Amino acid sequence: MAVVAVNEVIGGTGLSGKYGESFTFTRKWRIRVDDPTTSKVIISRAPGIVFNSPHPDFGDHKAMEFDLTDEDGVGMFWIMTVKYYIPPKENTPDDTTGMPADDWKATGSTTTVPVFKDKDGLAIANSAGDPLEGLEIEASDAALTLTKCYTNTAWSSIASSQSNTVNSSAWNSYPARTWKVEFRGATKKEMTVSAGSGSATKVYWETSWEFRYRAETWDLAPWDCGFNQLVTSDGTPSASGTKRASVLGGDKKPVRQPVALTSGVAKAAGQKPDVLNFRAYKETSFTVFGTPS
Repeated sequence: MAVVAVNEVIGGTGLSGKYGESFTFTRKWRIRVDDPTTSKVIISRAPGIVFNSPHPDFGDHKAMEFDLTDEDGVGMFWIMTVKYYIPPKENTPDDTTGMPADDWKATGSTTTVPVFKDKDGLAIANSAGDPLEGLEIEASDAALTLTKCYTNTAWSSIASSQSNTVNSSAWNSYPARTWKVEFRGATKKEMTVSAGSGSATKVYWETSWEFRYRAETWDLAPWDCGFNQLVTSDGTPSASGTKRASVLGGDKKPVRQPVALTSGVAKAAGQKPDVLNFRAYKETSFTVFGTPS
């Protein structure tokens, strides 16, 4: 039970195309066996073409479909037809792993978010310098989604260490801490791959990730306001003071609402509060995700 002859034929082959899509090349082989019970898988492998094999004249067109049919009605002669075209991006295997390649998509949405500073980074306050609270603004979020496949469960530790973190250095041409990543899930999948004269089932994990962009970074930026200020041992307000005391109003009584501070000391009446900055999210390297493309 073996293949005894393989010959490429011209009849029934050709080229087709559609506007906006790649060419589709059709090639055919006539295959002869010495026994009609020869494995059809072995017969289909006889031309030496496997999925993703490049076309001999157009290397970017890959073998994506095949069809094996009995030619003589008794199983001694077979016709193998292969179609080549440029693979859809999401189906293009990675040359290193053989898994589906990383698939990036861009998305966007509009949401309502709290606002506390203007376009120049200055705190929004009334004419007396008191911060205005409860304000909201419409914001447009830019985001990226990534579908990434793993041949093992390495994704699990990456999800644990990377999810809900921001980029520690420039990534996708944007500065540190402007992107935040979220792990969205993983699905165990199977695919059939060539294995010698037959095929085998390969198990892999398809994971989903979301990256959201924020131009002003994902740092926490509250107002520098409070009821207390730093004072020296004799009660004098001072940035170098080691004690705390209530901020007193014009009536010499503790204020009833937060006042603007600078370096821990109350600002003069009417001055806007400063905006503090805290790095609230853990920072990690995003190199494990590659670069959006």
